[in-house]
Amino acid sequence: MTAKKNSMPIPWLVNYWKKAAPAVLPFLRGRKVAIQQVFDKNILYRRHGAKGLPDKSGWITLNTKSELLEWARLHTYSFHPHLKGDGDIWFVMDMDARTNKMFDLTKLAAFEMAKLLDKRKIKYLVKFSGNRGFHFMWNMGDVKPQWMKFRKQIRELAGELETILQKKYADKFYRLIPRKNPIIATSSTDRRLAKSILIDEQIIHKNGMIRSPYSVHPGTGLVSVPLTGNKILKFNRDSAIPTKVKIHKISLPVNLYSPKSALGVRA
Repeated sequence: MTAKKNSMPIPWLVNYWKKAAPAVLPFLRGRKVAIQQVFDKNILYRRHGAKGLPDKSGWITLNTKSELLEWARLHTYSFHPHLKGDGDIWFVMDMDARTNKMFDLTKLAAFEMAKLLDKRKIKYLVKFSGNRGFHFMWNMGDVKPQWMKFRKQIRELAGELETILQKKYADKFYRLIPRKNPIIATSSTDRRLAKSILIDEQIIHKNGMIRSPYSVHPGTGLVSVPLTGNKILKFNRDSAIPTKVKIHKISLPVNLYSPKSALGVRA
């Protein structure tokens, strides 16, 4: 499917992006960006521009509000900046429930992850994914990419979270997860753990990316809205409906990368 330049804009979506653009652009500037568009209920994922589109060829980049709105008029719901930017690298944990039934338990896992990061004095941005999960993010500064080490740190944090959840909430989680399986999985390709909550280490690579804050999930129509750790348990997905979301400018916390640190960061 191709996106024609004369595709009729979606009024509510364009109006939403006119409001959200100033808060989202700081997360897009200086980075390659992938987008998700919706045409006739079909989701189109695009990393590169083409003839007749705002970016004529090569990777999509967005640095101004007018550039963002050009894509908004072409049915763009969601912007996905790369983890590697021109002068920094982001650390990301994508925590995802496999089914809607698991969402309340995923809130509990995200709440405990927030407490764990607070205890480690790691500053972070946490946001609703727009679907069934949560994203934890921070900026590691201008460092050489060490993707395998970053993945190892995700496994270490996931392991610590596993211990906490097993100790405090095992009975709750094992109502929906087979007893023989861990509560947390870190590989999306391990089918044996398909019912475990996923913190996917495999999104960490040179072209890895994450949905930007305030992007709209193209499948649910819900906003990837930023939260505070102590409000995760009270979060209701109805509050992420675009007309209900209050948009505020936010920034990505910085924890400089340190390979000597047990968790790889220096706050």
